[in-house]
Amino acid sequence: MSVGGGLGEIFVNHDARMHIAGEHAIPELIEAHKRSKYLTNLMLLVSGVSGALAYQQTKDNYWLIGSGLMLAGIPYTALVEYPVAEQLKFLTLDAKSEKARTLLASWGGIQLGKLALALGGATVFYWFARR
Repeated sequence: MSVGGGLGEIFVNHDARMHIAGEHAIPELIEAHKRSKYLTNLMLLVSGVSGALAYQQTKDNYWLIGSGLMLAGIPYTALVEYPVAEQLKFLTLDAKSEKARTLLASWGGIQLGKLALALGGATVFYWFARR
């Protein structure tokens, strides 16, 4: 689920935001982020805990690696994504500025980083579940 949500955010939502004016894109991003941050982190937490439980049963270190990758998305959100979202909140008054456009453009890269962690964890889970 984290992977599917990340793909949708990057290739649909973010792409659409980059083609509209900043004064419309930034409030939409802020509102979408406010609604999705808890659900995204919950999905990462459930995936990470599930991997840890699978490790506890099997003692196969790969479950622990996948779990770690999933759980790494939570501090990534707090340390990388949240500060950019906060900066964008304060730039809504000056949404046409170059800084606002740069932060808005960087959002796709930030989401790509979170997607990479979730995709890495999901790949490890899938690979070793099929063994």
